[in-house]
Amino acid sequence: MAGKSRFVIAEARIQAFFKQHPKKAFTKLQLVAVLEQQRTTWNIAPTTTEEKLIDQLLAKEVLQKIKLESDGYLPSKELYVQDEFSVLHIATALAPRAYLSHYSAVWVNGLTTQVPKIIYVTFEQTKKPQREASLTQAGIDAAFAKPQRRTTASIRYGEFMFMVLNGGFTNRLGVHQLDGLPTTNVERTLLDSTVRPGYAGGVSAVLEAYRQARGKLSLNKLVATLDALDFIYPYFQAVGFYLERAGYQGKKLDELRERPKAFDFYLTYDLEEKDYSADWQLYFPKGL
Repeated sequence: MAGKSRFVIAEARIQAFFKQHPKKAFTKLQLVAVLEQQRTTWNIAPTTTEEKLIDQLLAKEVLQKIKLESDGYLPSKELYVQDEFSVLHIATALAPRAYLSHYSAVWVNGLTTQVPKIIYVTFEQTKKPQREASLTQAGIDAAFAKPQRRTTASIRYGEFMFMVLNGGFTNRLGVHQLDGLPTTNVERTLLDSTVRPGYAGGVSAVLEAYRQARGKLSLNKLVATLDALDFIYPYFQAVGFYLERAGYQGKKLDELRERPKAFDFYLTYDLEEKDYSADWQLYFPKGL
């Protein structure tokens, strides 16, 4: 009788390894890297290729293979997932060091009860030399008169659409692990949503997220993160407006209000009917 294969001998350890692994979804490249790292530990024969090993993982139902359908710009993609995978695990496997952001982070951080069908995930560009930028009122007016730019990098799985955002380099500022998922914390989530409200359900949803963040949000951390991100545009005016509308008070809000304001600014893009806050020198949608 032939002896047991090394895979069969190690099967219980392999099962336990994946059950304990924080990632529940892998691209083939990610999975191959894991298998190469564990090959010696599991005493897998050198002659067993990664392809063969993956086939064995699928046959033993340690993992299953799913297919994401192209929605245009991104090609179709196959992922290897564990039984307990969720759409959020899929999202964070779509790009290297990707993290949940914008409305997905609003949801994961408990700032909305709405279950989104569009999942936003960000991966950052490499660090680039900072460009010199000089703002003018005419330049701000022209930029915000247009609709918000939106990514075309999307892919589908079932009823869910995944939007892959190529964000600027922040060294993952404000990104932490929440239930094993890399996601922006409350403060960074609110700032990202302020900057790109179109990825966060619109300005009404962003305002509601600020309201829901009461008791979770540190104003000190919010302002420190805002300053560390060092935006070219004066987003502190929009942040202060949201905080005030959401009922916040305190020294940090007063400090934001007292900052010099060189320009009128906008809460969102492409405003047709608008009101104006003199305190924040900010245009916002009428009726908000």
